[in-house]
Amino acid sequence: MEKGQSKVPAVWGLLRGSHASLASRIVLGGVFLVAGATKIPDPGGFAASIRSYEMPLPEWFVSLSAYALPYLEVMLGMYLLAGLFTKVSAWATNGLTVLFLLALLQGAVRGLEIDCGCFGSSVGETSNLWLAAARDVGLLVLGLHVALVPVGRFSVDALLRR
Repeated sequence: MEKGQSKVPAVWGLLRGSHASLASRIVLGGVFLVAGATKIPDPGGFAASIRSYEMPLPEWFVSLSAYALPYLEVMLGMYLLAGLFTKVSAWATNGLTVLFLLALLQGAVRGLEIDCGCFGSSVGETSNLWLAAARDVGLLVLGLHVALVPVGRFSVDALLRR
């Protein structure tokens, strides 16, 4: 690289590459897959985690979320890992991550000492909500990366485009 030449185009070229997109998909998809799979066996515990945020949510919504959300997370995680419906899956994970982030931040600001419920319920344990929120910011960055860069060649979507 010549003196005075910007490194931004080189970095952007790396971020747009298939390998970077694959890495972001693997991390994001893996986290969503594991998070959902750990919640499936105990919907009651997950509902209790949702209630612990002390948000004014109707009970039907808490129950629906406790039963449906884990399966949605697993499905989105599998789609991202496979690279199938990649853009839609990435935007859906971004939307969920923003909702999770808002719930975590309101709990942290209010000083709640609760289990975040992010990876299933841990009876009697508390989470550092600020740390969980920071993790979600990182996941949001990965999700935006997957949503905004071209679908890489290491995906089912790329195979279907041929």
